[in-house]
Amino acid sequence: MYTLGIEAFLAIVRTQSLSRAAEKLHLAQSSVSHRLKILEEMMGATLIDRGKGIKEISLTPMGAEFLQLAERWNSLWLETQILKSQGPKLSLSFGAVNSLNTFVFPPLFSAMTQHQPPVILDIHTLHSIPLYEELEKGQIHVGFALREQTLPGVNVERFLTVPMVVLRLGEPSDSNSKLINPNELDPNYELYIPWGPLFQIWHDRWWNPLCLSRIKLESAQLLFTLLQHPLQWAIVPMWIAKSALKEGKFSYYKLSDPPPDIVCYKLTHKYPKPSTLQSLTILDHYLDLLITKDFY
Repeated sequence: MYTLGIEAFLAIVRTQSLSRAAEKLHLAQSSVSHRLKILEEMMGATLIDRGKGIKEISLTPMGAEFLQLAERWNSLWLETQILKSQGPKLSLSFGAVNSLNTFVFPPLFSAMTQHQPPVILDIHTLHSIPLYEELEKGQIHVGFALREQTLPGVNVERFLTVPMVVLRLGEPSDSNSKLINPNELDPNYELYIPWGPLFQIWHDRWWNPLCLSRIKLESAQLLFTLLQHPLQWAIVPMWIAKSALKEGKFSYYKLSDPPPDIVCYKLTHKYPKPSTLQSLTILDHYLDLLITKDFY
């Protein structure tokens, strides 16, 4: 498409005058007329009626139809120029389970969005198994899961190993002041969150699996809202307990016979796209800088 001709055509339509269009484009009137003529020859039709004695321009039927296309073309051209002026952008598609995205990674997201050059961050919240599947398909570039799985195209490494603790209402200063025996916890007041097969085996050893908890949560996001009674309790990774302390009304305690530590695995593609390597390097920098691994 003849960009200079479209520019001249739109200027004439918007100013309703060849002379004013020439002023707007900082061109001679003959140059504007020449560009319009070339555009009309390319289109095989007259777009603007013009002649002696005609003060205001008017569009031909073909010109009226072409106006919409010209506006769209001009808009796309402007977007292209903006894109060129900004230069290449980095992007990263990031996936993690809900509790990590909610309680661990917000400082990371904040830092990534302020990084220069800009990194376009696409954040996904998924369960562990779908994280592996999406990463192998290339839909996400990096993932953080709570289960270990073997897939041909996925690198898996331990990222965090964190103890599980009891969370309940209380003074934050009381946290970790004593060990709690699981027998002291009334299952009728548990807010149960499924933390995986190993946790379930441990849980079934202490409490009858046939006696269902009054409240079962698929994720920990509602935990701070629902934990309202002094007898209520939940077993959570230490990263949630540390976040709860900031609320000012919760305390956590270690167990005398705790469940297995929860492990967070970092997932990356074995053959990442060259365009994502720089973004992954930036991510690793902020992971080392901002995400504490000392949860003991």
